[in-house]
Amino acid sequence: MSDTNKTSSSAVRGDTLPVGNRSTILAMLWIGFYTTILNIFTLTIFRFWGRTHFRRRLWADTFVGDDSIEYTGRGLELFIGFVIAIFTLMVPFVGAVVAAQLLLGPEMLVLVIIPLYLALFVIIGIAIFLARRYHLSRTRYRGIRFAQTGSAIGYGFAAFGYGILTAITLGWFGPEARIRLSRRMWDNAYFGSEKFSFANTEEAMREPVYASFAVAWVGGILAYGVWVAWLTLEMGGSDFDPAATQDVEFIVRLYLSMIPLIIFIGLALAWHEAVMIRRIIKSLEVGGLRMSSRISTFDIIELTITNVLLLIVTLGFGFMSVQMRVWRRVANRMSLDGEIDFATIKQNEHMAPSQGEGLADGLDIISNF
Repeated sequence: MSDTNKTSSSAVRGDTLPVGNRSTILAMLWIGFYTTILNIFTLTIFRFWGRTHFRRRLWADTFVGDDSIEYTGRGLELFIGFVIAIFTLMVPFVGAVVAAQLLLGPEMLVLVIIPLYLALFVIIGIAIFLARRYHLSRTRYRGIRFAQTGSAIGYGFAAFGYGILTAITLGWFGPEARIRLSRRMWDNAYFGSEKFSFANTEEAMREPVYASFAVAWVGGILAYGVWVAWLTLEMGGSDFDPAATQDVEFIVRLYLSMIPLIIFIGLALAWHEAVMIRRIIKSLEVGGLRMSSRISTFDIIELTITNVLLLIVTLGFGFMSVQMRVWRRVANRMSLDGEIDFATIKQNEHMAPSQGEGLADGLDIISNF
């Protein structure tokens, strides 16, 4: 597909533009199967090409209106990016840690190791940003390329700072951190010459972000406290010996008692995750189009349960099908509202990265999309 803009059927005005994905589990199982097998024979090197095959199929099966999106990345780009990241960052980092352990005393070792590992958290944020920049630069719709601009280093330090605030506040800054990091990404993203906007729309602000988080946080602590209290009473009122394993009945009751605890916490977390996804998607605008999402708590719960079962049944080969099912559900619950004239959108001139998401791959923080 050329870099020139398609002009046929260019205008979409005052309508809802449906979004959907038509991928099938069997197709993704096949890609996951041969990728796993070939990874064994190539010492995992084939994963870069397997990931590329997966994305091309997933992108091509995703439609906005009547047109699918396109992935133009190559496996060789991912491989080269990985090699560069290994020799320019990972090898020096590991070498510095090993050298500090061998050459320095305990006191000096702490002074060196702690800053190194703190820097690693910043690097993780940088890696996430660079991977996202690569993904968008290799994504096209109607011949128009997406792009990600902004500072990777700035994003890395922001993610690090927000992580510290989240820890200090015992998690309560977490939802705000996620929203701010999403805004930092999307406010610097482009579809051709059209800039994305992450706005606090009325629809987005209606989402009960902190109400759902409070239920998960407070409810989780209370539920865990009730379970611990029950466990304490059971152990105190029985002849159960923690060092022995003869009390089979108690062990069975112990595991059964965890079921309602897990169900309650899972429901609360699923509600919060669905709220966060809707909050972020409903905040996005581009070229006169506003995004919306209908993903529900049930979607999150059903996907979690069925995806775990799918991984178990396929002995791990279904990992690409699992990721596809998440993408497909999010896409099928989305729509674009408003108006846009594709004929007025020009190809963006932002320079695309020449390598793939090597840094994120080296840190083992990347998925297939």
